[in-house]
Amino acid sequence: MTARARHPNYFLVWLMLVGLVMVSVAAGTVLSKTAALILIFSVATVKAALVILNYMHLKYEKTLIYALVLIPLVIVMVLMFALFPDFVFHGHNGNGS
Repeated sequence: MTARARHPNYFLVWLMLVGLVMVSVAAGTVLSKTAALILIFSVATVKAALVILNYMHLKYEKTLIYALVLIPLVIVMVLMFALFPDFVFHGHNGNGS
């Protein structure tokens, strides 16, 4: 962390996280399944960004640290999409049984 970096307002960040959890829970009860899933995963992405930037102090780090975080995430995403057919069609041998 740089010398001029300020600490985030942890209580405010926590309140935002709690509010986003409430949005996710409400979405699961009010919205349709598809809309709820899209909103819940979007909210989860925002919550992850809040935690990474504020509690892990990446907001104040240099660019190299972002590469150390983003490169493994990209690898995981590529593997997830590349292996998705194996997860979906596991156990299917193509003859309908």
